[in-house]
Amino acid sequence: MVQKQRNVQSVGIILRPQSTHIKPIFLEIQKQLKEAQIRVMLEYSGARMLNLTNEVESHDIQHICQYADILFSIGGDGTLLSVARQSYGSNVPILGINSGRLGYLTIALPHEMTHVIHRIKQGDYAINEHLMLEGYVQESTGLEIIRPLVALNEFLLSRAGVSGMLELEASINGVLFNNYRLDGLLVATPTGSSAYNVSAGGSLVYPHCRNVLLTPICAHALTQRPIILDDSFAIQFKFKTAGTLICDGQQRVSVPEGSVICIRAAAHNAHLVELTPNFYFMRLREKLGWGQIDT
Repeated sequence: MVQKQRNVQSVGIILRPQSTHIKPIFLEIQKQLKEAQIRVMLEYSGARMLNLTNEVESHDIQHICQYADILFSIGGDGTLLSVARQSYGSNVPILGINSGRLGYLTIALPHEMTHVIHRIKQGDYAINEHLMLEGYVQESTGLEIIRPLVALNEFLLSRAGVSGMLELEASINGVLFNNYRLDGLLVATPTGSSAYNVSAGGSLVYPHCRNVLLTPICAHALTQRPIILDDSFAIQFKFKTAGTLICDGQQRVSVPEGSVICIRAAAHNAHLVELTPNFYFMRLREKLGWGQIDT
C-alpha cells in the first residue's frame, strides 16, 4: 500500500552504532533541517557516541517515535533494519540515508539532502507499507522469548554449530508440511527477498507483495526447493536438533532441541519513505546489471 503523507515538522534521527565518522554528516543534516524550521531529535545513544548530549535534543527511541513525523536512519541497510524493529508498531515512516554506497533500502545520499529535506517539508513523498514477520516460541524446552521478535528482511533458522545439520519439522496452520535436513532455512519477506534470500537461490519478489518465502540453504535432498506462501499462514518449526534463530542478521537466539518456533506475518507493517516511483526496479537494474546490452 502506498500512502501520501503530510508536511514534516519534526524529524527523529537514528545513527549507525560505533560510527563516529558519521558526525559531519549528521551535523550538516541537522543544520539543513533547522534552516527548514524542522525540529530535530537525535536518538540518545547516537548523541552519546558523537559527544553531543549537551548540544542537541536527544531522547530514547520510544519518545522520538511518539513525537516525530518521520525518522531518518543514517548508516546503511542494516541500520534501517534495526530502526524498523526498534520503531515497530509506531507506524512512523523511515527514510534511509546511506553514509556509504546506496543499498536496497536506503534511498538517499548525504549530498542529496538539501533536495530531500525540501520535498519532505512540502509533503512531496510517498510511504510504502512493507510486510514484517514475527517469531515467537510456541513450545520450548528451556527457551524463553518474552515477546515476539520482529523482522523486516528475514528469520534464519540455522544449525547450532559449524558442523552437523539442522533438522526441522515444518507445519502450516498445524498441518505437517515438510521435514527439512539442511544447513539452514530462510523465512523471508518480499522486502528481504533481494538480500540473503536471493544469495541462497530464492526468488526476487516485489517488496509490496504480501508473501512469505521459504528458502532452504544447502538442503541434504535435491527435492527441497524454495516455496512462496501467502501471508495468512502461521508456520511452525519444531527443532529436532538444536539450532539458532537469527533475526535480520542482527539478533541471535540459541534454540534447544524440541523447541517449536512459530513465524507469521506481524501485526504491523514497516513504513518506508519513497521519493522516486518504481525506485525498486531502478535499484535492481543498478545492482544486478539488468537491462545492459552486450556489445
